[in-house]
Amino acid sequence: MSSNDRTNLLIIDKDHEQCKFLKLNIEERGYNVIFVNSLEQCFNIFTDYKIDVIFISLIKFDDDQEIVSKHIIERIPCVPVIIQTQQSDLRLLICSLYNRINRFCFAPLSKEQMVDSICSVLESRIFTSIQDKVLSLDSLIAVSSTMIQTLNLARRSVECVTPLMIEGEVGTGKKTLAYAIHASGSHASFPFITLNCQNIDPNKIENVLFGDLDLQGYMRYPGKFVEAKGGALLLEEAHSLPLTIQEKIFQFIETGKIEYGNSCNTTTSLDVRLIFSTRNNWRKKVDNQTFLKELYYKISAFSIHIPALRDRREDIPALAQFFLNCFCMQHKVKNMSFSEGALSALTTYNWPDNILELENTILQSAMIAEDFQIGEDDLPSLIFWKQKENTRKKLKDSNVVPMTEKGQIFSHSNDVLDSKHIINSIGQNNEIRRLFDVEEEMITLAIQLYRGHMSEIARRLGIGRSTLYRKIKEYNIDVNS
Repeated sequence: MSSNDRTNLLIIDKDHEQCKFLKLNIEERGYNVIFVNSLEQCFNIFTDYKIDVIFISLIKFDDDQEIVSKHIIERIPCVPVIIQTQQSDLRLLICSLYNRINRFCFAPLSKEQMVDSICSVLESRIFTSIQDKVLSLDSLIAVSSTMIQTLNLARRSVECVTPLMIEGEVGTGKKTLAYAIHASGSHASFPFITLNCQNIDPNKIENVLFGDLDLQGYMRYPGKFVEAKGGALLLEEAHSLPLTIQEKIFQFIETGKIEYGNSCNTTTSLDVRLIFSTRNNWRKKVDNQTFLKELYYKISAFSIHIPALRDRREDIPALAQFFLNCFCMQHKVKNMSFSEGALSALTTYNWPDNILELENTILQSAMIAEDFQIGEDDLPSLIFWKQKENTRKKLKDSNVVPMTEKGQIFSHSNDVLDSKHIINSIGQNNEIRRLFDVEEEMITLAIQLYRGHMSEIARRLGIGRSTLYRKIKEYNIDVNS
């Protein structure tokens, strides 16, 4: 493997002997190492190499540590950072590099321990980079014309600097689309930070968003805007923010500067792309004067609406197979598929909670499916019976008598419940019957009632499928009768 194909580690260290030791031992593990001993050399490296991880030793930088940390956070790409320092330097580093440090190596620490620590970050970086490549606009599923139009609009927004609004019902994938837009642009290597504004105490939201400085001007908490520097900040349901915070966000959009929380006019310039997402109609909030009209027009100039899953049914089979493939990879099982009936049921169902509900349904069904195929009876009962109801309605409208797979007339569940199917709890001797006898009759009735769909029978009886099969064998019940 060439050095260009390997993961690149940049070492910034004035200890030449330590640099040589780290380079030798880390390159033996298959990584490429570049080391420099000055900031000027460090920043030149980024034009020639794609750096994956940075190791910085501040031990011999003496009084220049604050300058070093300040320069690093302002100029390096968003990659994992490992810091070697003295224990007493920790407060300084938390102030300056809060959101960029992945690991501390406190002196004294053996060189062998440092090698192990650095390599563990390098290994995790490889896994993360593989994950990052999976999600982009081109990787999102779009078969329906409505979703294709949505993604085409999203592609136009990738390199825009203006705020972006993403609207859609619960579970439509607003956060996923926001990240895909970020990951498809030139700022993909910088942070993507999210915040659900409804989940934050209104009394704390200012510090959460804009950070907090102590009396000496040190940053006690950087805030989401600083964490997102160079990248994107997704604010979910921002209509719930107090008007004073909305005003500060509006000022940031206008000037590119934020004022730290609880500070006296201390501002800083930031390059952050703002993305907003909501499931609500913000126009009503504007009319009710609970949302700033000026901010509304700023953030709604570029708006993307994600259609509900019921309005893009052509995408459901591909989405279902995607989630099933994810299940197979995660659980290390062979490829699974859907029966035609199961796909028909999934496509017919209205999905009130959209993709979120679909994903949960696929994972739930995959857990109980047999023979590596999800059938109708593996689906949750609500979806299964909805499909049966739709099928019966269509057959009734067309005057066709419904038939089961075995050629028998399919009866509605209520038709089965005549007097001979009522289970008596008292025997002929006026004594309560044995559980053994009642249980056998209950299972037999359930098999008739639910037409042999074992998953549904087990769910209705409140037992596992393996328990159901064991009892059928124990009672010698004929499931074909």
